[in-house]
Amino acid sequence: MYIMIQVIHILSMINNYDKEFNKISKLENSKWTSLKKLNGWKHYEVININKKNNQIELFAVCEKEIRVIIQREDLQNKQIWKRGWEDFTT
Repeated sequence: MYIMIQVIHILSMINNYDKEFNKISKLENSKWTSLKKLNGWKHYEVININKKNNQIELFAVCEKEIRVIIQREDLQNKQIWKRGWEDFTT
């Protein structure tokens, strides 16, 4: 039990660091919030990484059929995306 708590704490530290700086390390299955609705949704999860073309495929969490393909650089832009699922009431 104690070891599991330590592992969770370490993972949350990594996620907080990634979240703060919008790092895209450990990209597979990571969660992202679009600051502007895409296809009616803001919360997305990475489903596919195309390293050859520097493209990331994400799906809308509430409607898995909706997918977007974006450039890797766009995911690092904090004016477009935030790591994790954020609630913006604006």
